[in-house]
Amino acid sequence: MENEIPQYLLKPSDNHNDLVDKRKVKLTFLDKTIMNSASAAKSIYIQAENTSKKDFISEVHPYVKLISLICFASIISVANNLNAQIVATAFIFSLFIVARLKVFAVYKKVFLLAFVFGFLIILPASLNLITPGKIILNLFTLNKPLHFWIYNIPLKIGFTENGIRVVTLVFLRVLNSVSFAMLIVFTTSFPAFIKSFRILGVPYTFLMIISLAYKYIFILSRTIEETYLALKSRLTGNVKNRNIRDLIGGRIFFIFKRSAIIYENTYFAMVSRGYQGKIILQSQKKITIKDIIALFIIIVSGVCILFL
Repeated sequence: MENEIPQYLLKPSDNHNDLVDKRKVKLTFLDKTIMNSASAAKSIYIQAENTSKKDFISEVHPYVKLISLICFASIISVANNLNAQIVATAFIFSLFIVARLKVFAVYKKVFLLAFVFGFLIILPASLNLITPGKIILNLFTLNKPLHFWIYNIPLKIGFTENGIRVVTLVFLRVLNSVSFAMLIVFTTSFPAFIKSFRILGVPYTFLMIISLAYKYIFILSRTIEETYLALKSRLTGNVKNRNIRDLIGGRIFFIFKRSAIIYENTYFAMVSRGYQGKIILQSQKKITIKDIIALFIIIVSGVCILFL
């Protein structure tokens, strides 16, 4: 019998996007939102997978990680020396290598946050208008010095040596703080990290609300996705964004009602299994010698960085 399978299906292709011209495909705002939500869920899933790695840092007790985070963040904030911050950067980077994380992917996010909050916002502080000192890069020169209210504007305006030092110091502080926090997040599962807050005396009720809210986000997102795909499967042709917004807007009540029913059923299931209003969030994992050694390394390293 003659083969009636189209040739484009028989032709192997490593890149499935060859069959679709992306320039001709115009996604609606909801399609883009669902794609971005899927990307966020994927990153959370990857983070959970990273925490299951069998390396030294991932196996450290969550209590020790939380104490280390507070201790190291305090030391980074107090250290007022560029050399100390540079050593802290190298130390945190070495921890990323030990944890076998995707350093490039994580540091892209870290550098973006550090660039915005540790460089762009603080950049005006490098001018002699805010930080006096020796000008090493002159921007422009006025005809004469100006005086406005309580402010004195000098004749030459530019970047000073002290100002650049301040900006660099703040940038490194933000970079080190964010990178160390990312290290803890990517090597600790979310439930275990939430449970670790019990060591700070956070009430059980507050931790339970955070845990349920974390689950609720996924339940609500899944409900929105299923509702949207069910509606879209019944449509033909190109639909305008305004019509889709009206369509989805009319389903908002149903979405929240359905998610509330799911949570109510979950609560009844908990009651049927003996739930009496109290949840024990304490981890069954005990602190070992390895955890004490890890905490000792962090404290000693932090003290050494502080006194550089």
